[in-house]
Amino acid sequence: MAALKDDFENYINECTYGKRLRPATIKASKEAYRQFARVVPEIETSEDVTPAVLTVFFQRLQTRERTVGRDTKVTGIKDVTIRAYAGRLKTFFKWLKDRKHISDNPFDTFKIPTPQFTDHRALTGDEIKRIMGCIVQHSGSTFIMRRDLAMIGILTFCGLRRTELISLEMRDVDIEAGFITVRSETSKSKRTRRLPINIFLRPYLKEYIEVRKQRKCKAIRFFVSQGKDRDLTLHGLKHWVERIVKKSGVRFHLHRLRHTFATNLGIQGVGAIKIQKLMGHSDLRMTQMYLRSIEAEELSEDMNKISFENLA
Repeated sequence: MAALKDDFENYINECTYGKRLRPATIKASKEAYRQFARVVPEIETSEDVTPAVLTVFFQRLQTRERTVGRDTKVTGIKDVTIRAYAGRLKTFFKWLKDRKHISDNPFDTFKIPTPQFTDHRALTGDEIKRIMGCIVQHSGSTFIMRRDLAMIGILTFCGLRRTELISLEMRDVDIEAGFITVRSETSKSKRTRRLPINIFLRPYLKEYIEVRKQRKCKAIRFFVSQGKDRDLTLHGLKHWVERIVKKSGVRFHLHRLRHTFATNLGIQGVGAIKIQKLMGHSDLRMTQMYLRSIEAEELSEDMNKISFENLA
């Protein structure tokens, strides 16, 4: 019987070179296995993997004390983190079962908790305005200001993931046709999707493209760093967010803008199926999780559409 770590390495190689999954997906799978191996080190081979082991793993995760930051002690982890680890491990264990390394996938009889979300993940219109005002006030050049406004615009009005944002190429943004294309090779779902360019986004894109031309940028990527013709990287994007958070006072990460996009489509009455298509989700349940930011107060107008006269 091969060691579990060797089976996992073979699994990752297949995902990387056979299925050609995204680096972010591979990284998430590695993190889930790293936690599993660290929390239940006694599990050394595939045949040791049982439903009882899963109970021990998640029990230890939720009762262990860990340090957050420099000296803050916390106990346990969030349900959403448990679900993320479970999803990655379930896929790995399915791979083990398909290759006859284990007879059953222990997750087939293990109930994964459904996370209960109480936070408001979407940014408000005021917060978006503060971010954009910060960009206008604190940008070091017209080029950076136009670029940053276009980035916030695309994130807010198109809901792109961060890797999709930095992977956009000049050919993907067609102002004349009115579409932005997220290519399959850069999309998490591995499917190409075309997003109509919002009328409020259009001027920001045109102004950025114009200053790109003035700067004589020749980079294939749509968004470039402050250094001439250098692609904007995930590392650069991280520091970009940190700088705006510090200057604007609005605490956010890029995924909150994706929530903002989905939530506002929902508030405007766009159906979940259409939102799913625009978001690039393969599962409608994922889309519905994004719509949790819709508050009861925002549904008042819809409730008032019902009257005694129009009851079915």
